[in-house]
Amino acid sequence: MATNIRKTLTDAGYIAVGLTVMGVQQAQVRGRELRERANQAGSCMSQRTHDLRTKVESRTKTAREQAEVQVRSTVTRTTDRTKELRGELTKRVEPVVGQAKSQLGQVQSQFGEIPERVVQAMEPVTARFRQLAGNAA
Repeated sequence: MATNIRKTLTDAGYIAVGLTVMGVQQAQVRGRELRERANQAGSCMSQRTHDLRTKVESRTKTAREQAEVQVRSTVTRTTDRTKELRGELTKRVEPVVGQAKSQLGQVQSQFGEIPERVVQAMEPVTARFRQLAGNAA
């Protein structure tokens, strides 16, 4: 019987070592499978990230181009409208300015005549004053 126990224990040891080796091998296989799945997921994420970056860059470029076109259009319209308004304003203001200059010239000439008119108006008064002053003396 002693030999049977020894043989049984030896066989049990071999079985335990065999099961351990099989467990380690299975863990290695599952580790490889897990690494492969992780690599696939990483590749998928990398591709999706690349696709998304390309899409964002494309849309950004399109938006920038549209904004530039819009800005150029707005600047052109604003410049054209400003020129039109300047022309209209000039047409309306020039006659007023010309008229104001003309009226200013008339007013200036009338002011220039005031001292002469005052002297003419004062001559009869002065003469009468002298006459009265002469009679009083």
